[in-house]
Amino acid sequence: MIELLLAAPTWLGIIVSMVLATAAGLSVYGISHKLIAGYDSGELRDPTSSLFRVIGMLVSLMLSLAFADVIVKWRAVENAVEREAAAISDTFKDLQRFGFEATRKSQAILVDYTQAVIDDDWPALADDELGDHAGALKMQLTDSVYGLEPTTPGQEKLWSQILTDIDTISDYRWIRLDNSLAEPPIYIFAIIFGFLLTMACFGAYRPQAPLVALVSLYTVFIGLVLYLILAVSDPFQGGVSVDPISFKHLVETLRADMR
Repeated sequence: MIELLLAAPTWLGIIVSMVLATAAGLSVYGISHKLIAGYDSGELRDPTSSLFRVIGMLVSLMLSLAFADVIVKWRAVENAVEREAAAISDTFKDLQRFGFEATRKSQAILVDYTQAVIDDDWPALADDELGDHAGALKMQLTDSVYGLEPTTPGQEKLWSQILTDIDTISDYRWIRLDNSLAEPPIYIFAIIFGFLLTMACFGAYRPQAPLVALVSLYTVFIGLVLYLILAVSDPFQGGVSVDPISFKHLVETLRADMR
């Protein structure tokens, strides 16, 4: 269900999420009111109001913590992507310093790999995978660097640094995969349960047009926030995803330097 929701266009996912939250919330409200309709609503209203406040505050707190948590992880993924692009840039510069003509093949493979990250890796990450073409280019790059023959102490240091940079690129690539495999926060289910329990507390109040309207707005807001939490928790799927803008700018710069 969550996968289908995130795979849909963002606007559709938001609408579906809000509709589901409203339908579930009002259904629980209606069932709860019918169950307690035979009791004295005056006697129930005061304790229910106190319970509602406690549960409402807990749900609000958990929503805030969940949203803050996924935003922090989102920022971490963005920073990792930027550092990966920086590592590719450093590798390219070190290759040129090693010897422009001697490393022309390696430079070309690195440029192709950067483009493959955009065209191959990024779509694959939406399915929790890495692109085969990008992986093959990564191996070609490693093999081409191992084929270099340093002839001076300076080239030996650069060769060692280039290998370190390539390992760094690999590390960041696997970090992207690890983040694409991340599951929504486990406490999202506790938030949903708390939300439904809050709606059940409304059952102590007789349905009236103004109250139903306000309750509906509340459920719509909860549905929106829950969708955003779920969407941001998967940084490579759906409309709310990390954009490979750093690689797009980088590949243009590298191609210009190659010319």
